[in-house]
Amino acid sequence: MAITVYTTEGDKMARTTFDGPVRSLNGFLGTGPNMAASITGTVDGGTTVAGIDLYQGKIIQIGNANTVFNLPSIIDTADGASAGPGSDPANLNRVGIMYEFIVTASLTGGNTIVINAGTAAGRATADVFRGMAIYNNTATDPGAVTAFNAGGTDTLTLTATTKGGLEGAQIQCRAVDGLLWQVSAQLIGNGTFANPWS
Repeated sequence: MAITVYTTEGDKMARTTFDGPVRSLNGFLGTGPNMAASITGTVDGGTTVAGIDLYQGKIIQIGNANTVFNLPSIIDTADGASAGPGSDPANLNRVGIMYEFIVTASLTGGNTIVINAGTAAGRATADVFRGMAIYNNTATDPGAVTAFNAGGTDTLTLTATTKGGLEGAQIQCRAVDGLLWQVSAQLIGNGTFANPWS
């Protein structure tokens, strides 16, 4: 099967769309200075292709500061007609986009990290989280591991203590269907785990 390549900036390999499965016999390398983005304050995960590409698929680093990240709305549109030989490269479908958050410095005091989806993120669609947060309690030896299910919530909040905002915490959010983010969170905190979902 032939692969059709669409590039958006001439000879420069910017956002590129491949039509058909892409197979590499030697892997794909996602390295370099633009593979990580450090955020603080309130950050919009994007409403356009350009905004979404600032963060999705990269390592999003969060330090000891109040931080809010608003995920984009999930658009689940069917493939339309195309002028090319395959799928429409202009299709706005966002199923499959993924965000990975790493806590690089432990939260202290009243600082929080909040990840919002759907209406909590100010979107018109009511996207929700499904998945689980697993928590290691550093106050016990060797550390009690407990979990909370995301259910149909749209907000994840981490704190410096019982909601898992200590250094090393990791959260992945992937758009798996219309209105549905799959979340996998490995949290580290101090004290008995408090439900981080709302």
